[in-house]
Amino acid sequence: MKNSHGVLSGTLCLALVAVAYCVWTAFGNDVNVCVTEGCSLYQDANLGGVSLWWIGAVTFAVLALLALVGAARVGRVIAGLALAGDILLLLLMAATAPCISCLGAALFFAGVYTCFRRADMDPQGKGGPTRRSILVLCWLVLFLINAGASARLAASVWSISDPSGAPSVRVFYSPSCAACAQAIDALSGNVSVAFYPVAETPDDVYMVAAMREAVDSGHNMKEALEMAKKAENPGGLAAISPDMLWLRLRLLRNKAHVYLSGSQSVPFIEYHGLPSMLAAKPDNKARRQSAGRQEEAAAQDAAPRPSASSLPLEPVTGGLTPRGGNAATEGTFGSPDLFDDPVAGSCGGQTPCPE
Repeated sequence: MKNSHGVLSGTLCLALVAVAYCVWTAFGNDVNVCVTEGCSLYQDANLGGVSLWWIGAVTFAVLALLALVGAARVGRVIAGLALAGDILLLLLMAATAPCISCLGAALFFAGVYTCFRRADMDPQGKGGPTRRSILVLCWLVLFLINAGASARLAASVWSISDPSGAPSVRVFYSPSCAACAQAIDALSGNVSVAFYPVAETPDDVYMVAAMREAVDSGHNMKEALEMAKKAENPGGLAAISPDMLWLRLRLLRNKAHVYLSGSQSVPFIEYHGLPSMLAAKPDNKARRQSAGRQEEAAAQDAAPRPSASSLPLEPVTGGLTPRGGNAATEGTFGSPDLFDDPVAGSCGGQTPCPE
């Protein structure tokens, strides 16, 4: 790197690469390197109707021009303002969701500013000691926070089953949980579902290992669960083999997902889309009600009038005695008290497994 009166070659090259990166991202690159939702969240972010990526490209182009003419002092000021703006963006991402592409641009902002600052403080290029920058330290702290959050989100959950396509239901279960067994029995083979095991007890690890072998052998989840109940602790070196340690890490990631989602118990069920039991079908409901009224009218015309003593003492609808005298209409979401107690059973947290 030359003095302030010559070309700052290293800074120039870095700024030009940053320009290319911003333009490449602004046009929408074909390489998907983002593992977080922050990329989609900030891809269309703009300032005054102008994409942040184009603003970044122009900023780096100006900094490249300043590096070309050797204006280290002016370049340091402009790069410092750009880095301060990037710190605000990093702070926003830390409070929402990290963006891998944005972190890449952040590296360029910090790198270009550091190069300009060094050229301004050491114009002769002697490599003498320089004071630490508070601006860079603040940037580094926020960058590490976002990088750590990205790494955590990149550790995806692990499914013991291998459903085709994107499953509409994801079930996090423990092999020792009775309610989880009921969930597996009810959902396996009936809907597009993926099963994600967690370990609530030490024996769960070996039961999951047995289930994995059974599923790989072609057994369904219900059969695999029955086979896993007979699994025993292998003991010895097998318990700390690389395969078992990797399995423990996967189970821990699944359990972390449950906790981060706001729950501490299993079965934990995630729906992607509207559950079918909640999907109202007004046309079918109207047809059923119309057909029911016609059948009721025909039956009343054909049957003799009942006496007062033969009338039921409680209102009865559809063969069920409604609770509290409230009539249950056909076509509702299941029974009248479907949402009165939506959780039938669970384990984990304060409730130990097995139940």
